[in-house]
Amino acid sequence: MRVPGPDDPVLASALAVPRLAFSEPGTGVGAAGAAALAEAVRAQAGDGSVEEAAARIAAGLTSVAAVVDGGTALCAGQHQPVGSVSEIVGVGTLPAARRRGLGLAVTVALVADARARGVETVFLSAGDDDVARIYARLGFRRVATALIAEPAG
Repeated sequence: MRVPGPDDPVLASALAVPRLAFSEPGTGVGAAGAAALAEAVRAQAGDGSVEEAAARIAAGLTSVAAVVDGGTALCAGQHQPVGSVSEIVGVGTLPAARRRGLGLAVTVALVADARARGVETVFLSAGDDDVARIYARLGFRRVATALIAEPAG
């Protein structure tokens, strides 16, 4: 497990892997692997996202945790502390690396990092019931349901 700092070269893949994971939703093993991740890292180069995340990390506004293999993140996520509360966001596993417990491990690391920073309340949103069951194994529980209203048409 790695908690990359603002200058860590793994930060780029730690930001790209969740985006790639969410483009192939679900918890089953998928097709996107190392080549797709390398392309995703190249695609985000120059868009400012790595620099923005690095600045947020340096300012203590974001923390990233990643499972790294060979210098590349296979799974990563973030938490964003504000005072005594932090939200875990964007936990995603490279589709070809799923079903190994990596998302669970990243979530454990993010909770531990938040607690070490003095956070008392950690929350997250699960994308579906399968993901909610994973988080429940860590002690998270459903307290509400969020809905999004969209204009008809």
